Amino acid sequence: MGFNLLPKEYEFFDMFDSLAAHCVNASKQFQENMSKSVFSEEDVKKIKEIERTADGIVFNIVEKLNKTFITPIDREDIHQLAHELDSVIDYILKVSNHMKVYKITDINPRFREEVKLIDRSVEALSKAVNGLRNIKDAKKIMRYCNEVNLIEDEGDQLKNDVMEELFGGETNAIYIMKWKDIFQTSEKVLDQCDDVSKIVESILVKQA
Repeated sequence: MGFNLLPKEYEFFDMFDSLAAHCVNASKQFQENMSKSVFSEEDVKKIKEIERTADGIVFNIVEKLNKTFITPIDREDIHQLAHELDSVIDYILKVSNHMKVYKITDINPRFREEVKLIDRSVEALSKAVNGLRNIKDAKKIMRYCNEVNLIEDEGDQLKNDVMEELFGGETNAIYIMKWKDIFQTSEKVLDQCDDVSKIVESILVKQA
């Protein structure tokens, strides 16, 4: 009697896709919150709920990993990809908390640019992760990974420009402190997306 491993293999990819979708949902919720120019406790709570659900998915992935003898990709990669994807949401939540704690009501125009970069990066990353179930389409997956990397470069340049603007012309010390902290934290979202894309790239190389 043979064993059909295919359904079990795809369960991991289904959970990865779900995690990636939660990253997108967190980004969209952040944009929605920012459109009101106020981050209330209720607004942050919505992202926190997404983060808790994502934590549950990570738990399920690890639990399944511990019970699965044969995995579709390296066990270490499954474990790392799950936790690093979850960290994207953690950083989005952290930025949201900063916006609430600092009682931001007047959004820095450059931050709207940053949020668009985050949304683009998360969308591209999600597509890269979705592609893992069809490893034969490696070139397409790599294009999405490269897009994430390019967006991260854009984010670095934007952050540098903003720091120059804040410290070169702004005189309100509290304003400088708040936005310096917010931009540095939001940049970690882009950095984290780039880190996850590199994990995806590593998986592609191993599976080639």
